[in-house]
Amino acid sequence: MNSRNRLILIVLPFLLILYLTGCWSSKEIDTLGVYVGLALDIGKEPELEQELTEKGADYPKKNLVTSTIQIIPVQKGKDSQQKGKSTSSMYSNSTETGDSGFQLLRQHALSEHRSIIGHHLKVIVISSELSQKIDTEKLLRFILRDNEIRPSCIVLMSTGKASETLITNQPGDIPAFHLKSLIENQNRSNRILPEITLTKLDGIMNSGASFILQNVISAKGQVEFAGAGVIKGKTNKWIGTLNEQEVEALSWIKGKIKGGLIKTYDKTGEVLAYEIKSVNTKIKSNVEGDDISFHVSIKSEGRLMENWNTSKDPTDTEYLKETEQYFEDELKDMIYKVVHKMQEEYRVDVAGFRDRLRIQHPRVWKKVKEDWDETFSKSEITYDVNLNITDYGSSAK
Repeated sequence: MNSRNRLILIVLPFLLILYLTGCWSSKEIDTLGVYVGLALDIGKEPELEQELTEKGADYPKKNLVTSTIQIIPVQKGKDSQQKGKSTSSMYSNSTETGDSGFQLLRQHALSEHRSIIGHHLKVIVISSELSQKIDTEKLLRFILRDNEIRPSCIVLMSTGKASETLITNQPGDIPAFHLKSLIENQNRSNRILPEITLTKLDGIMNSGASFILQNVISAKGQVEFAGAGVIKGKTNKWIGTLNEQEVEALSWIKGKIKGGLIKTYDKTGEVLAYEIKSVNTKIKSNVEGDDISFHVSIKSEGRLMENWNTSKDPTDTEYLKETEQYFEDELKDMIYKVVHKMQEEYRVDVAGFRDRLRIQHPRVWKKVKEDWDETFSKSEITYDVNLNITDYGSSAK
């Protein structure tokens, strides 16, 4: 055996020992704090933060944004008096007020004994009041550049205080996880929008398109999805809200429906409910000279789940046709209202008509894309609706 091979045999065992020692730079899990939720509100120092500032916890800043992070796990008792914190057995919320989002996160190092990491951030909630004043892209710029944060994190809007959506009165519940899981109920309600992740939002903002974010409200520790916030593409700022029924109508226009229902009333005022089984929406763009128009065609099959008029037999063919008309009229009215709000009140396209024009008439799109919202507001939109009741449930009178 030559000297070279002998040297390899001597060195190799030592190298193997080094590899078996694990990661040299690893940190024990009990030395880390994981933030899973982030809420951004208009800058206003809470009382405790003001008191600490007066005692010297101050640095050059403008109080533009109040950032609240939800941290898990927490150590009971010891952390309960730290700056701006509300605690439960499962999480703690910590707040900082300033301007730089990145600096606000790093400020927690001054009061948290654990290193705070964002690898498992699930949800970001932005208050409409803050979004009305500061460009959404600016608010999220540091998040989009942070390699720690997963692009699958979802973004929501709140017409109330965003930080209140990260508080719960349910024992053992973690609000950030709860908000994330609500998106999964799309097959139960067409008032829940498809999730907007950081990846999707980054693409939308870069395209200059106007868009909507699911709105979440909170009261006494209870959170609920309620409508959507409207963000104008040219400014990336909040300009208004769509209510729950308008979000429902928008879902029909986009064809993004996994389940849900339509409720209406017959001519006697009795309740009727239609469960959605399938939806097929087609949008066709038409161009004649400088005039751009769209036609929306919606077809659906569903089930008659409720009819309170006991004098009517749901198995009767004529009654089913009459009931279909009630549902079609209700849906047409909903679509008219949301289209009117987009074109007349907010003057933005948040229904995706721009994409139909871009695909079907690319040359025309290139001419109008710079001022599309204004062009859309002047475009004619027509629609037809065909709802087909295929059955009436498992039992009938």
